[in-house]
Amino acid sequence: MNKRKKAWNTFFFWLFPGILTGVLLSIFLGMHQYQIMKQITGSVLQEQSLEAGLKQSAKKNPTEKILEHGHLFLQEYGYHPENLVLEKLPLSVGICILVFQITGWISYGFWFLEDQCRQKRIQDLTAYLRAVNAQKGGSLTRTEDQFSFLEDEIYKTTMELKHTKETAVKNHEVLEERIADIAHQLKTPLTSMSLMTELLEEYQTPETMEYYQRLSTQILRLQNLVSSLLALAKLDSHGIVLEKNPFRMQELLELAAEPLQQILEQKQITLQIPAAAYEDPWLHGDLEWTSQAVMNVLKNCIEHSPKGGTISVSWNQNPLYVQLEMEDSGSGFAKQDLPHLFERFYRGERSCKDNAGIGLALAKLIMEQQNGHILAENSARGHALFIFKWYHPLQPQ
Repeated sequence: MNKRKKAWNTFFFWLFPGILTGVLLSIFLGMHQYQIMKQITGSVLQEQSLEAGLKQSAKKNPTEKILEHGHLFLQEYGYHPENLVLEKLPLSVGICILVFQITGWISYGFWFLEDQCRQKRIQDLTAYLRAVNAQKGGSLTRTEDQFSFLEDEIYKTTMELKHTKETAVKNHEVLEERIADIAHQLKTPLTSMSLMTELLEEYQTPETMEYYQRLSTQILRLQNLVSSLLALAKLDSHGIVLEKNPFRMQELLELAAEPLQQILEQKQITLQIPAAAYEDPWLHGDLEWTSQAVMNVLKNCIEHSPKGGTISVSWNQNPLYVQLEMEDSGSGFAKQDLPHLFERFYRGERSCKDNAGIGLALAKLIMEQQNGHILAENSARGHALFIFKWYHPLQPQ
């Protein structure tokens, strides 16, 4: 609770009981004083002597007659219990408020000290967790208080997470090494096969040309697969340092679309990119690797667009990020595929038979390592829609 709010709550919480107690105390004192005055006055009137009357009033049990005479005499001269109560009310209320406020502020002081200790413990635990997250170590105070059990559980959890993380990192590194080794091992025979197919090209006959083209296509597919696996392994292991340079959106799209021009022409697909006069935002990152990510997504759009279709590209920007949207003219994603599109080696319901399921995973990894994000959904027209976001784009000086 906020200390200022707690202070006001303490003040008002103890103020009203103090006022009520002061009112009750003034009523009690006023009535008690009036009772004594009745007894003394009645005794003096009965004994006809001040001295004898005072002695008579000292008795504990005055008679009803004495009290009645005293009451009538006081009433005759304007003495009423209400007057005595009102007379004592300010002092009684003031004293009671003071006593209750002192009690309340003492309790507030104890709460404040306890809250300070509690806040200190929370800060220590928070600092410990931050140090652990930053991989800087850290130590706990090991104080016996209400946070002791929480402290023990935090320590156990952090130790277990640290062990799990170390194991996962080690396994991940081993996996990356294995993938890189396999990819390198595959490159050698693939290079030889590629050279042999080039040598065999001039000896082809009309009967063998079809098989030759199929063989060349599969070799090219394997080469792309190996290149993608190597790229994934290098990015996962941070073996590649992505540069951070400014570049234009138009430049990125031209670089990404250039290797795919032949495929676009074969399928007669129109790539609709805004004209050069359209606002061209700046991006900040590695142009070569970013173009690889965009090219992978563009290739996916081409594969799922019908012959003679259209791929629409648009972008916009705001103070937080630059957004690129890419929509094909295909039948969109199956609902069950949407959560898994960027998983490695995942092949959706409508995937092409030659698709290995690496391109989108590689695009996602490239974007995330450049403070970006990529997602996929079905557009309002039912087509596949990819959305790139680059956060905090660099503005040219």
